[in-house]
Amino acid sequence: MEREIIYKGEGERVDIFLRKVLGYSREFIKKLIIDSRVKLNNKNVKASTILSHGDKISIIIDEESEIGLKIDDILIYEDKDIIVINKPAGLLVHPTDDNWMRDISALNFNRNTLVYMIYRDRAKSIIDVDRLGLVHRLDVETSGVMLIAKNKYAQRFISSQFAERKISKNYKALVYGIIYDNELLIDAPIGRFTGKKKLDVMEYGREARTSIKVIKRGEKNTYLDVFPLTGRTNQIRVHLAFIRHPVFGDKIYSNIPAISTRLMLHSYSIKFIHPSKNKQMNFNAEPDDEFLKILKENL
Repeated sequence: MEREIIYKGEGERVDIFLRKVLGYSREFIKKLIIDSRVKLNNKNVKASTILSHGDKISIIIDEESEIGLKIDDILIYEDKDIIVINKPAGLLVHPTDDNWMRDISALNFNRNTLVYMIYRDRAKSIIDVDRLGLVHRLDVETSGVMLIAKNKYAQRFISSQFAERKISKNYKALVYGIIYDNELLIDAPIGRFTGKKKLDVMEYGREARTSIKVIKRGEKNTYLDVFPLTGRTNQIRVHLAFIRHPVFGDKIYSNIPAISTRLMLHSYSIKFIHPSKNKQMNFNAEPDDEFLKILKENL
């Protein structure tokens, strides 16, 4: 898709002007410029270039090809309030920028995401809900059970359960090394050191607790049941790396060269109170064939 704009004004940076006109974030505009998708009078431009009256700006934004996967392909359960899915590994939950939350059409440029699938397949049943019903997320590399709200009441009700730590989640994880304790509680605050992108255990971080139970020990690795008792970003991966047993295949929180084609972390089950039925519900999803194959080969 190409759009052409004739600038009518004086002395404005091209990135600031495009942010106002297109409604996208400055980071997204900067990426378009770096990728040579913005031309000024048919030439490449810098973000800091000052526009002059009459300048012709051309913007090229290619829409992503349609993702073949459908919500129904990964559906576990659905009613008037909620959708429960089994997210495959490799599927990004939402775009890394927040343009889609301000302008839903921005999802056309991020079609390989779960929120695009919701937008495409369930737009008519998702009633005026923030973030297309997301109440939590999984890392792109993590597979398994995810919960989506279909109306504002359900979203508030479920979000409050997450905030009050009334929702129980169980993950399956293959980790490097042998864990000899059958059960272990990891109680270590998580934060981000200045200048660092990834999270870490730090004294002045936010409270974070993870319970683990050994399912099976192999010769070199251990298979675990993992129960996050708090909900910090990347909590399981950070905590398991902290005890020197990072998740198998983790390319971010492990210094061990990855010998797995995927991160061996799977969201197995979620337990919560239903928004309108007011009763406890429990959903689970078995690990996929690739997960089981890697598990068998390395345990």
